[in-house]
Amino acid sequence: MKLVEVIFKGRDKFSKSSSKALRGYFGNFFKNIVEFHNHLDQITFNYKSPNIQYRVIDGNLSILGINEGGDILLKSIEKIKLDEIVLEGINNKIKEKEIKITFPELEIQDERYDYKFESFWIALNEENYKKYQKGEFSLDNQLRNNILEFFKLSGVQATKRIIATGEFEEHKIIEKDTTILGFTGTFKTNVNLPDLIALGKRKSVGFGIIKRIKI
Repeated sequence: MKLVEVIFKGRDKFSKSSSKALRGYFGNFFKNIVEFHNHLDQITFNYKSPNIQYRVIDGNLSILGINEGGDILLKSIEKIKLDEIVLEGINNKIKEKEIKITFPELEIQDERYDYKFESFWIALNEENYKKYQKGEFSLDNQLRNNILEFFKLSGVQATKRIIATGEFEEHKIIEKDTTILGFTGTFKTNVNLPDLIALGKRKSVGFGIIKRIKI
């Protein structure tokens, strides 16, 4: 698996909500490249898991490209000059760019690894939310499915059973006039997941980012 991360450091720290403005800028700049905005046309959304994702990590803007998404990101990023990047509604100049390329191994092991969610995990769709409200839906099962989805996105076959169990806390996230249920918490899994990848829904704009807990 290949991960390409482009980090933009600003004059000031960026808020986590800046990820949406970052996606808007790059999606508009690269209108003809689906991977940057995940829309097939003006009204049709591409429901494939996004291989280019926008986040804010430690106050810095970050774009993560996974496998083919990483290659597209590397080919395209030099077309943008730092002083030309203007994010809607954000008064913060980008001063520096850094590119990181890594090749982590995605493996299912016998041991367990501990992780925490660094940003809200959006685990439920509308149908699952109703089941969850009735106590008929397992977040642990959903987490396993999300990890399996990351295997597929990474082009890696899961050769053993994925195990994942966690302790989660509910949070109501208000965006515009919509309320979304998100979760924070920690979990254990037998998968050696790379730091700062995202699981669940809305990962293209920074939700569901995980980080290994060193014990």
